[in-house]
Amino acid sequence: MKKRSLMILPLAAAFALAGCSNAGDGGSTDSAPEGTQAEQDTQTEETTQGGSGSGETLDGAQVKAVVEALVEGKDGAQVLDGDTIAASLPQAQAAIEAMNIEPAQCAELISQQGSWDVEGINMAVATVVDGTDATSYSVASYEDDAKLAEARTAAESKDMQGCDSFSMEAQGQKLEASAELLDASSDAEITLLTKTNISMDGVDVPMNSISIQAIDGRTAVSVSASGDVSAEQELIDSLIAEVNKALAEVAKVQ
Repeated sequence: MKKRSLMILPLAAAFALAGCSNAGDGGSTDSAPEGTQAEQDTQTEETTQGGSGSGETLDGAQVKAVVEALVEGKDGAQVLDGDTIAASLPQAQAAIEAMNIEPAQCAELISQQGSWDVEGINMAVATVVDGTDATSYSVASYEDDAKLAEARTAAESKDMQGCDSFSMEAQGQKLEASAELLDASSDAEITLLTKTNISMDGVDVPMNSISIQAIDGRTAVSVSASGDVSAEQELIDSLIAEVNKALAEVAKVQ
């Protein structure tokens, strides 16, 4: 079974966004899980009658509308819809697979993680860049029940699978990375705080990040800040506020 860490390693998501950065803006995506229409209707009925995964799945246009609301009025914001993300992910995946990542199990976890497979997930992302600082926003709403269950399990388990510390080498430069998963609280059912530190030759580089990931019903929201994250608690409070705003926007479009 392929290891999945959709909600655990925002570092890979950052590479994915970098791969998308020159792809431009596109239309919405409305991918559906495989199976007959009757099977899909049965799955939807089962997963919307309360319990984990309850709630409506947002379509491609709705997730894009949520992301656009989050970055409205922010200079330099770039919004990417699901079609653009899907088209750009192979390039981002190839870049990661070309790196020398150690330990070996971490290479597998990062380069083969399930976040490269977005079929059955309606997604939109946005980035706002200010010098060396960047804020990224991601909204993913699940049509695929199995992927939703895996995302929830990964977020709840808080298992880094031995990859809380690893190294990456590309173009002759070696980076040391460490990641830490912490508890956080938001308006969502599941909330996870991830701190990632990146250094080169023992010196921090402007790639450190703090990310808040939340799952509520069938929709996952992530807001991450990278660059200067020294004002840690202030930044965490700000990111949680952004997540709560995203959840409110999700409720509006449903």
